[in-house]
Amino acid sequence: MPSLLRFSIFPALLFGLGLSQLAHAATFPTEVIFEAEPGTAPTLWESSNNPALEPSTQYLMVTGKPNQDLPSASSADELTYTIDVKSTGTHKIWLRVWALGDWRDSFHLAIDDGSAYTQYWVRASPAWQWFSIPAKDLKAGPHKLRIKYAKSGLGLDRLLVTRRLDFVPRGLGENPTVYNSMPANPYPAPTVLPPAEHPRLFVRSTDLPLLRELETESNTAPGIEYAQLKAAWRRLRDNAAANPNGVLPTQPPPPTDPKDVQKALDSYCVGTARPAIQAKALSYLVDSNTTSGQQAINMMNAYWEVCKSPDSRTIGEGITLMAMVYDWAYPLLGTEQKTAFIERFMALAPQMEFGFADASKQGAVVGHGSEAQLMRDQLSAGVAFYDEAPQIYQITAGRFFQDFVAPRNFAYAAGTHHQGDSYGPYRYSWDMFASWIFRRMGAGDVFDASQQSVPYQWLYIRRPDGQLMRDGDSYQSVYTNFLAYWTEPNAYMLSGVYYNDPYIKHEFAQQLSALGSASSLKSNDIWQVLFSNPRQSATPAKALPLSRYFADPAGLMVARTGWTDSVVAQLNSPVAIATMKVGSVRFANHQHLDAGHFQLYYKGPLAIDSGIYEGKTSDRKADLNYGSLHDSNYHKRTIAHNAMLVFDRAETFAQTDSNDGGQRFVAVEPATLTALLAPQNGYITGSSQDSHIGPDSDTPDYSYLKGDIAKAYTSKVVNYTRSFVFLNLKDKQHPAALVVLDKIKSYSSGMKKTWLLHSEQEPAIAGDTVTILRNAKGYNGKLINRTILPAGASISKVGGSGNEFSTFSRITGASINYPIVVSNPANSDEPGAWRVEVSPATDAEADVFLNTMQVMDADSALPALATAAIASDELNGVQIGNRAVLFSKTQDYIASKAGFILPTSQSAVRVLVTDLAAGYWSVNKDNVQGGVEYEVKSGQGVLYFDAGTGGKYTLSRADTRTLPAPPPLQSLPLPN
Repeated sequence: MPSLLRFSIFPALLFGLGLSQLAHAATFPTEVIFEAEPGTAPTLWESSNNPALEPSTQYLMVTGKPNQDLPSASSADELTYTIDVKSTGTHKIWLRVWALGDWRDSFHLAIDDGSAYTQYWVRASPAWQWFSIPAKDLKAGPHKLRIKYAKSGLGLDRLLVTRRLDFVPRGLGENPTVYNSMPANPYPAPTVLPPAEHPRLFVRSTDLPLLRELETESNTAPGIEYAQLKAAWRRLRDNAAANPNGVLPTQPPPPTDPKDVQKALDSYCVGTARPAIQAKALSYLVDSNTTSGQQAINMMNAYWEVCKSPDSRTIGEGITLMAMVYDWAYPLLGTEQKTAFIERFMALAPQMEFGFADASKQGAVVGHGSEAQLMRDQLSAGVAFYDEAPQIYQITAGRFFQDFVAPRNFAYAAGTHHQGDSYGPYRYSWDMFASWIFRRMGAGDVFDASQQSVPYQWLYIRRPDGQLMRDGDSYQSVYTNFLAYWTEPNAYMLSGVYYNDPYIKHEFAQQLSALGSASSLKSNDIWQVLFSNPRQSATPAKALPLSRYFADPAGLMVARTGWTDSVVAQLNSPVAIATMKVGSVRFANHQHLDAGHFQLYYKGPLAIDSGIYEGKTSDRKADLNYGSLHDSNYHKRTIAHNAMLVFDRAETFAQTDSNDGGQRFVAVEPATLTALLAPQNGYITGSSQDSHIGPDSDTPDYSYLKGDIAKAYTSKVVNYTRSFVFLNLKDKQHPAALVVLDKIKSYSSGMKKTWLLHSEQEPAIAGDTVTILRNAKGYNGKLINRTILPAGASISKVGGSGNEFSTFSRITGASINYPIVVSNPANSDEPGAWRVEVSPATDAEADVFLNTMQVMDADSALPALATAAIASDELNGVQIGNRAVLFSKTQDYIASKAGFILPTSQSAVRVLVTDLAAGYWSVNKDNVQGGVEYEVKSGQGVLYFDAGTGGKYTLSRADTRTLPAPPPLQSLPLPN
């Protein structure tokens, strides 16, 4: 009888199961690798060992000279094994053999008495190899496997009969450092290990009481979170009860179009079969329903017979599902079943895009490698299989801790996600899955606490119409109808509960409310049951400050004039929003070449992010998406953004045909944090220099950001700083303004500089003023931009039918359009159709651009606020209404003195002076000595004061305070 084999290390489990002296004609089961050598060898078969080949391996060898033809074997020389076939079906027979001859070593094999022998030739090899014979149909029950020699010199070590036709055994098992199909672990051994108990994947036994309590509470407690949790539990319970026999749900008929067959199968597997298995596994986990647990195991085995897919995400869903069944129903699994689960993982994981233990396939920073493949799927397998196969965990967790944690902590420091409004929440959710895996495992927090802040980016860029300010590749606009609230609930549920953050929890509840119907979250039922917690409090975002700075490596500021708290689109909301981006690091992939980009929203999108991520060709016959001509030549490029172009006719851009005059195009994704930060790789695009929100941080008058973005361009740009000031004017008729200053020097005066402003509707140009309306589709917004500098600038508009997405051919230099149309007119895409281009009237190496934008109602009969340029020896600036903003004329900070004249006005004016060196500054009006000194701090560089109704002002700096500090200047009150 075979020995009972202990699964102490993975190689012994999967590929050899340890040496055991087995009786001749012994019975062995399918799915378990079996030792071939008998206790007493028949004639000519000898139990052998070759220390030079494998010192610890015993095997059977046919005696005689190598490659010698032998006489017909007698019945005493026949090796006979009985296979215990568990289920009827097609099986594959594997033999581990050693053949020294050149295609001449062979053996005869037959199945069952009375069947004819077939001779098989084994290709010569200096090492052991696994050899398979064609698949055989075997009925359940015992079958006799009969082997006779044909030549001498053939070694036979192990046997395997398996229904897993895609499984290929490799290696030996006893010597894991040499003969082992498990890849070598190139990563440091993780110090965080799974606990010695089950369950431990996504849930521990100590978590179960709360799950049960929340299920009970959800039946009566009020609130959308309880209602949706109740619906999730009900669907899972109903799913388990509706399938008492524990078989996979019936597959729908396959599509008639062959190209849709695999897609339909994947949809069935992930959307129908997976929830059915989860329901059974959960029933065992929560209720100790043994029948359900065994059915989950059986259904999981059946799942793999049906759900064969080349798609990594589908494979990953299956791996995570398999790991959950393995971990949750662990007490019900037999040795063969455990082996089969782990073998299945080893067969599937290398097929994923990410591979297995192969850092050369995908990186750890962005791309598909940063999604579920490791962060949930393979980590889940490692945790579940750890007792029997610790190397899976050592490899997956080893790579996680070595390669994945550091780049995320680096990015989290900004409190944003570099992949934007759509891929950002999606990929952040996989980070949160990893956080939950380790926390529920008992390991605590594996990421920096700044992970909590990331969803605030999306809270702040939420528009009153339910959409988000665009950032990077936006797929939400493709799949969400106009007026519908954009949702990505997992990102908020997983983080909100993990950090018990009331603002993120409230947003999760908002998204549940927006999704509405009981079936909306069907694919997320198991995660809601495991991770949602309606007991935690929720607070609307309207309690947050109106502006927020997201530090490097993002260098982003979002400023608002108010909040909305409704999932119903409010097209007439008075809330204005501006996004101002330095963009200090470009992570590539779904991030755009948009350092310095800004956007404005007021009663509609006014200054927009142009182009769309997914659409169709003009004739609507073909899809356009990632990497299309539109995407690579326009959509991702600087020309599609409210940024600066510097046109060098000789410049080329990798993998594209166009020369837009924009920022350096680094197409390759960084694989590691080291690669991302290496200066020679071009991912560093700039740095934030100053930022300040004030005078009160909750309801500020101004939000200021300045950054150096010269590195975003090639050497064609010598230096370049862009400064933004968003003014909350606190005036219902003229709610906000945005001032943008550019100080830029190019390598050559012949490199034309162009300041861009994109819009949905055609702009109107009158002298130095541009007016943009957004008064279609129920919107009612207007933007008025005045170009203060350069004086006498050339201002033109580009766009309209056939020219919406135009740029310049790098070959001819002529304009070329890269058209795209929306996939569905009902969706919320905003492709844009127009842009304003502002350029100096004469060429120069150094140029200064100063533009001031204000927003108001499109149908307002009131005029725009008057704007007046302010210029002195040290300062350039603009007065708009009762505010004035001033900047240094040079790239340097003002170190000692500065002066300016403020035009006389009827009401008091507040002045913001930027670019000031740190120290103590006094303000003298009309040569009258001031009685206070304002402190200007490093990293802020601003002074804000009440200037009265105009006059001549002089600012003077001292290193130490010589006068008292002024009383705090309060923010202007918000309008009622």
